[in-house]
Amino acid sequence: MIARVHLYAGLLTLVNLALYGVVGIASLAEGRVAPTPVVREQPFAVPAGEGDRAVAERVVQLLGLSLATPVHDFAIKRDRAGVLVLDFYHANGRHKVTVLDGRLHIERTRASLWKYLSTLHVTTAAFKSGDWRMQAWAWWNEFAMWCVAAMMVSGVWVWWRRRGTGGSVRRVHRWVGLGSLAVIAIYEVSAIAMAHRSWFHAEALNRIHRMRGSGLSAGLGVALLVMGATGLMMWWRMPRERREGVAVVGLGAILACGLMIWMRMG
Repeated sequence: MIARVHLYAGLLTLVNLALYGVVGIASLAEGRVAPTPVVREQPFAVPAGEGDRAVAERVVQLLGLSLATPVHDFAIKRDRAGVLVLDFYHANGRHKVTVLDGRLHIERTRASLWKYLSTLHVTTAAFKSGDWRMQAWAWWNEFAMWCVAAMMVSGVWVWWRRRGTGGSVRRVHRWVGLGSLAVIAIYEVSAIAMAHRSWFHAEALNRIHRMRGSGLSAGLGVALLVMGATGLMMWWRMPRERREGVAVVGLGAILACGLMIWMRMG
């Protein structure tokens, strides 16, 4: 039973596990290339007496920035000249909008694919979005985060019960998992702590998790991808689990990939 939990938790959240691995590897190059904003203007009228928040919400709707909703207070401000400046950050990048007389000055910065994936990998149920796609992703990624914890515990149990069994693929899977177990535990505990800050504090672990350009996250990323690949190979060699496994991995892939691609399209 515990072995099946380990197997199906991995198959169901395979896309998320691959996402964590890719983001970990990509952290080595994060921030090295700054994207260039695309600037444009378009007509926009502000009726007399309309408040800044009402203007901001109209701008979000006009530009189709549902991923930037709900509009937070920190996104609405006025510069020293009293001009309204709206700064919307979202998974696909940033829209900095200056509300001028009769027009909008828009600076759009498109997030790179790696930055987009990095944003998705930290989005959990504690995040509240006005876009139902992002909220659905937040809940799904929360589920995947807890599946990692379940696989970590069940993996140790499976290793203990099946020590010395299996071929070369199983041995690679086993030793990569055991070799990276401590790092996985650090990232898992810190991920839960950052997602649910009111539960407990683990600032030292959080700092490790946030480190960019280090070999630690990249090494863990490689380990996750290796374990995912070898896990798939072992599953496919089990005819009894193949039919159910295809349905499980297909369900998880359609849900995760569908949301990721749909949100990336805008």
